Amino acid sequence: MKRIISLLITISLLASLTIIPAHAFSVTEEEGAAALMRELEIMQGDENGDMMLDKKVSRAEFAKVAIAASPNKDSVATGLKQSPFRDVPYTAWYAPYVRAAVSAGYVVGYLDATYRPENTVTYEEAVTVMLRVLGYDDSTFADAYPYGQISKAQGLNLLDNVNASIGDELDRRQIMMLTYNAIKASIPASPSQDPVFNMSKTDNVDVIATANEDDSLGADKVYTSAGTFDKGAFFVDSLTGMTGTIYVRDGDELVAFIPDADKKSNGYKSYFVYSVLADASIVGYRSGGFEEIDIPDGAAVYNNQTRTTYAAIKGSLKTGDTLNVKYTDNGSVDYVAYDTNNLTGPVKVTSDNWTAQVGANSSSKVFRSGVESTVSAVSVNDIVYYSEPLDVVFAYTDKVTGVYEKASPTKDSPESVTISGKEYNVEGVEAFRELSSSGSFKYGDTVTVLLGRTGEIAGVAGTGSASVSTSSGMSSGTAAGFVIAAGKKDFTNPDNTVYSSYYATIVAPDGSTREYATKNDCETLVNSAVRVTFKDGQAMLSVSKNGSVSGKVNASKGMIGGEYVADDVKILDTANVYYDGVSAYKRVYLQRIDGITLNPSSVLYSSTNSAGEIDELILSEVTGDMYSYGWLKRADPATGMYEIDIDGNSGRYSSGIKSSATGPYRLNVSGTNIQSMRMLTAYPGKITNLTSTTATIGYQDYLLSDSVVVYYQRDLSTYLKIPLDDAISGDYSMTAYYDKAQSSGGRIRIIIASDK
Repeated sequence: MKRIISLLITISLLASLTIIPAHAFSVTEEEGAAALMRELEIMQGDENGDMMLDKKVSRAEFAKVAIAASPNKDSVATGLKQSPFRDVPYTAWYAPYVRAAVSAGYVVGYLDATYRPENTVTYEEAVTVMLRVLGYDDSTFADAYPYGQISKAQGLNLLDNVNASIGDELDRRQIMMLTYNAIKASIPASPSQDPVFNMSKTDNVDVIATANEDDSLGADKVYTSAGTFDKGAFFVDSLTGMTGTIYVRDGDELVAFIPDADKKSNGYKSYFVYSVLADASIVGYRSGGFEEIDIPDGAAVYNNQTRTTYAAIKGSLKTGDTLNVKYTDNGSVDYVAYDTNNLTGPVKVTSDNWTAQVGANSSSKVFRSGVESTVSAVSVNDIVYYSEPLDVVFAYTDKVTGVYEKASPTKDSPESVTISGKEYNVEGVEAFRELSSSGSFKYGDTVTVLLGRTGEIAGVAGTGSASVSTSSGMSSGTAAGFVIAAGKKDFTNPDNTVYSSYYATIVAPDGSTREYATKNDCETLVNSAVRVTFKDGQAMLSVSKNGSVSGKVNASKGMIGGEYVADDVKILDTANVYYDGVSAYKRVYLQRIDGITLNPSSVLYSSTNSAGEIDELILSEVTGDMYSYGWLKRADPATGMYEIDIDGNSGRYSSGIKSSATGPYRLNVSGTNIQSMRMLTAYPGKITNLTSTTATIGYQDYLLSDSVVVYYQRDLSTYLKIPLDDAISGDYSMTAYYDKAQSSGGRIRIIIASDK
């Protein structure tokens, strides 16, 4: 959980963003029954589709309903010249239905030879007729009329949701539910087919997706756990995610879906995937807020009408995908409907009218490099994507400058390209065009490529080998970074010929590593901040002058001293080690250096964007986060061998550094070799209160490192790593060790817990 704390802090700022939920469940069993009645042409509404459910039903109208719901539905004869009852003229619209109902034995008249068609049908009359439609003879009822009929109807569940008593006059709602219950009782469970309506019924079916959730489905299709069907005329998309009974006609048309009354309140949540974390945790956006989505690996996942598992797809999730998660009554995941690529883009920003290209507007929410921003803050050469359902723009600012060395499989069709030794997939059409044979770039040209949401090339800044201004304030032919390796090695040309060249590996301010073929030997520049320029396909490195940035960091205001910092600022902290030592570095964020006063000697490099904001920083020894921290358990200075536990992993290390004192250390480690080590300092006094972020010692709160390690001291020589949560909830005597003062960037790195 700790790995997402910083992300959740950032996204907590976004609570003002609201959307209408994708699925508002207003569909009830009554509405499903109405859809079935309309589809089977048993009951119809007015010209506007209003079923007029509160209107009373006459005996004439009910005769038509009974016939339409029966095996005799096709026996209605028009053109009658004889009245079936003396008060039913053959010219009346209902006469054929009354005649057919009488012939089928469903209805009878009164002793005076009348039918009384205008009278409202009563509860007991309607129940009796529906039992006859189902084939029950009056002689089969044990009790006298109407109690025998009512008892039988109750046993068949015909009276569910009818809500009436003997003697009551029925309205269209009650007649509809009675008729629906009769049809439901008459159709056996799938795969049996109902001969009356050529229809099958299947219970406990999940409605998984329509085209709203899975764009591989056509607009006229609905995907269920029982198969994919054509939508009936009255299918409602908001049924997605519900469980119930389906009625399918002719094997392929979903006539109606009746949600289960005991399951219609089940949760169905639609998440827009916002971020995929290193441990494959998913942060999703829903209804104005962000949540960590916890889905078991074995959960069923439906995608493109294929069933798989969450374990099989979670590694491929990207920003913009949709996860429609169905939950059971106890809150566990039932299944997931997964849809990909719900974003418009990538689009390279070339002017202020970029919003029109993606369909956004001036009021759209913007997240630029993971930080809430504004439409006006989006700059030329940003890569943008737009989610219409959320009305949200995602903008990305990462760029890579280097030499265009190779395209695969061919330059005519560059699915991936190699820029200064590193291969990138090509995402955008514009990037494909620019880097192909028909584009402006040749092998050997210096190019600045623009990376999109998945780290693939989504655009290109500049044309050919020309120098073009970018938002970083540098030309497209320059880059900056921290050198971590240099030497000489073999390189391969696009034609697969091999050549030998000097090289240098640098870490960019965003923490990514890049390898360049260099004109000269750069070994003396290892562990230096450099500027990189390019000529004739090779990089030239020069030591960067210390940055001009200084002053106290105020993360909430986005300022360092009197200078503003870009929302997408990239900061690399490095270790001050000897030129032949192992490099130590880590990307950090502005919040991490909040409150620290930077001086010129701690800033190795800085740059500003076109707005004059600080957008890149390379620091020296500010946070200490680039080091490892561990407990030295045994030392043998004579042989230079040490046994050290680092983050719970114990191992043997060698070093030319002589030290015999056991305890907590800051370490710079390469393999099994210790490059540097320095003992940590204990805060005086014991920890009186411990949380996930702070430790209270002597009425003062001190910040914990994000990677703080807690060791339980079992005896004088045994230290076992335990979870921080155990230390928080346990009853221990605890001592905290730090690397340097908190005001200078230090943190509590190690906590020793022992029994009281």
